[in-house]
Amino acid sequence: MPELPEKFGKYHVVGLAGRGNMGVVYLGYDPFADRDVAIKVSTVKENLEDTTARQARKLFFNEAHMAGLLDHPNILKIFDAGDENGEPYIVMEYVEGSHTLLPYCQPKEMLPVPKVAEIIAICARAIDYAHRQGVIHRDIKPSNIMQTVDGDLKIGDFGIAHRTLADTTHVLGIVGSPRYMSPEQVQEDKVSGQTDLYSLGVVMFELLTGRGPFLGTNLSSLIHQIINEPPPSVLELRPELPAALDDILMCALAKDPSQRYRSGIEFASDLAGLFTELVCQDQRLDELDRFGALRRLPFFSDFSDNEVWEALRAGSWRSFPAGQTIVSEGNADVCLYILIKGDVKVTQRGKVLTTLSSGDCFGEFSYVSGVKQIHSIEASRDVSLLRINEEQMAHASDSCQLRFHKTFLRNLIGRLAQTSGASLAALNVESSNRPVAPRAARAASGD
Repeated sequence: MPELPEKFGKYHVVGLAGRGNMGVVYLGYDPFADRDVAIKVSTVKENLEDTTARQARKLFFNEAHMAGLLDHPNILKIFDAGDENGEPYIVMEYVEGSHTLLPYCQPKEMLPVPKVAEIIAICARAIDYAHRQGVIHRDIKPSNIMQTVDGDLKIGDFGIAHRTLADTTHVLGIVGSPRYMSPEQVQEDKVSGQTDLYSLGVVMFELLTGRGPFLGTNLSSLIHQIINEPPPSVLELRPELPAALDDILMCALAKDPSQRYRSGIEFASDLAGLFTELVCQDQRLDELDRFGALRRLPFFSDFSDNEVWEALRAGSWRSFPAGQTIVSEGNADVCLYILIKGDVKVTQRGKVLTTLSSGDCFGEFSYVSGVKQIHSIEASRDVSLLRINEEQMAHASDSCQLRFHKTFLRNLIGRLAQTSGASLAALNVESSNRPVAPRAARAASGD
């Protein structure tokens, strides 16, 4: 492995972050700003007689100039640029643990539809900002859009960006990634903000279908399709998608730039409306799935459908991975837990007392008595459960409350009958501190 350089300008090199065809990216440190940075260094040597080398260096500095004009939370920040012994470098924002959108363009890795809508809307707004500063990216594609570990998005690589507000000379010829180019771009016509929106539409198509809208076998056939053939409907590839999504894509991928969205804000606005609709739709589907899961449990066998809905909405749905502690011994969480899926083990002072599975419940004693948890509960397998406390259940109807209390008291009595003598003694010690019958128990008995 080659030895790392010590510094570029004032920036210390800490490690190697990545390597490409025309450059290498180092992890660096800025001692003046006290922050980590990414240092992108061109590996193309200056050669005035080599047209490719001259163009590569021009694109490299173009990135520093264009991105340096922009200050937006979803655009990768450029802090500085310079030349160190003939090696040009750009100092950029360092985004730890980030990855591009490229993996999500594969059929087996596709994201949920609302997430795709959210991602594209965020990118559309960032692109709109760049356009209002007079910067056209010209190379929007999944590998130039990064997602951080926190889920934020960063658009990068402004190497072939073009500034519309200045009389600048720009690189001639087809530049960019043909698969994501607009018809006017592959024909070397004048580009505009609609060019970037077209490319973003291609990214959206790939995120939704796992393939591009045009699949030419070579560059010539791909360009022919981009110029002459209409993009396929996403509904042909995924019939379950909403028709409104296809309308949005057809607008973004229109051959004529004047028929596309006029701005990224328009594109984002349509997606935001659809995103809200899709989220509500997903929430309704989740709620129906959860109702079905509760309806099948023996715990709810005596409940009417309306009472099951009440119980579902009174509680909170929780998930825990295998090995995670759900309730700790001595915890003051006085709630009832109904196990929907998975298995748990019940322990006391480190000793396993029993195991519970789908349909069982735990926490009954703390729920009815108000004392701290006397057992620890750990997920043996991935677990889904419904967590309910007395305050939440108090908002349900009287019939639902009565049914609920009778059911969990019946489960509690059954559990006590199976508990060892040592555990029963522990329960009695705890209950001796509560001489007054709890309100929930009195309500369940009809007193």
